[in-house]
Amino acid sequence: MNDRLRNGPGRRNGNSAAKSGRLMRMVAVAALAGALRSLVPMSPAEEGPGGVRTDDGIWLRTQILGRQDAPVTVVFSHGFASHAQEFRYQCEALGRRARLVLFDQRGHGDSGWGTYRSATMDQLGRDLGKVIDQQAGEGPVVLVGHSMGGMAVMSLAGQRPGLFGHRVVGVALLSTAAGHLTKMELPDGVARGAVRTGLATAAAWSLWLLAPAIDRVAPFRRPWGRRWLLKQLFGDDKPSPDTFRAVQETLVHTQQSMVSAFYPAMVAYNRTDSLDVFRRIPTLVLTGDDDRTVPQQRSKHLARSIGDNARIVTVPGAGHMVNLTHSRAVNDALTELLDQVETETRPGNPG
Repeated sequence: MNDRLRNGPGRRNGNSAAKSGRLMRMVAVAALAGALRSLVPMSPAEEGPGGVRTDDGIWLRTQILGRQDAPVTVVFSHGFASHAQEFRYQCEALGRRARLVLFDQRGHGDSGWGTYRSATMDQLGRDLGKVIDQQAGEGPVVLVGHSMGGMAVMSLAGQRPGLFGHRVVGVALLSTAAGHLTKMELPDGVARGAVRTGLATAAAWSLWLLAPAIDRVAPFRRPWGRRWLLKQLFGDDKPSPDTFRAVQETLVHTQQSMVSAFYPAMVAYNRTDSLDVFRRIPTLVLTGDDDRTVPQQRSKHLARSIGDNARIVTVPGAGHMVNLTHSRAVNDALTELLDQVETETRPGNPG
C-alpha cells in the first residue's frame, strides 16, 4: 500500500512538474527567439531585370517563358527551400502551348527576403496575387503549386475568391495539403497537443536559434544528411544523380534562418476554409504514393474536401519531389488539365 501511494499520486505530480518545467523551457526559448529575430539583419530585396514588387516592398524574381500568344498563362508556385527551376521539366513540356510565369518565393532563390514577420502562408498568398496581377497578362490563368507553393495557392483563394472562376480557370495542387501538417509524422493526440500547448511553434523557434550552427555543419553535404534527404523527399524511388545533386545544392544554399522562419507558419497552417473556391474550376490534386513529407492521405483528403471538380492522380512509387522524378506523369496530368481548361474557356462554349 505504501509503495503504491509512493509511486502513485506523488509520481504523477512529479511527472507533471517535469512536463511543466520542460514546457516552460520551450516557451522561454520561443520568447527568446522572438526577441532576437529583430536583431538579425535580413537579406536585402534587390531589384533585378525581371520581377514583381510585393505589398511590403520585397522584390520577387520572375521569368516569363513559353508561347507569348498562347490562350492560357500557367503560373508556377514552387515549394519550401526550393526555387522556380524545380518546374524545369514542366516548362519543357508545356512551353509550346502556354505562356509560362515562374517566380522565386520570398527568401528563396534570387528573390528578396524581408523580415521574419512576413514568413507566413498568408503573405505568400498575397505575393502570388501580385505575380498574377503584374505578370500573367489579361487572359485566363492556370495555377500550379507544389508543396508550400500549393499552400500559397490555397491562401490566395481564401483572400481573393473572386479571382477563381474569373481570372484563375484551373488549378493543380501537387504534393500539398490544406492543413494539419503536424499529423504527418506524429500520432494524432501528440500532434494536437503540440499545437495546443505551443510546443510545435516553440520547437520551430528553437531551430531558428540553432540556424547559424546548422549552416556551418551543412548537414545535407554529409552522408547522414544525404540519407535523410533521400528518404524524406524521394521515398524508396531513388532519383537520378543529377536530380539529387540539384535538390541537394538548393538545400545546402538555403539559409536555415529562412527555413526556421517559415516552419512555424507551416505548423499552424490551415486553409480548409478556402476549399469551396476550387469547386468552381477544374482542379488537379496529384500525389506520390511514397511521399514521406506530405503523405498521400493528406492529398486524397484534400481532393475529397474539394469534391467533384477535383481529379486525384496518384503516381506509383513517387516521393515528394514528384515533378522532378516522375515528370512524365506530372506533365501528362497537367496537359489534361490544360486541355479541359482550354475547351471550357473557348469562345462560344456553353459551359
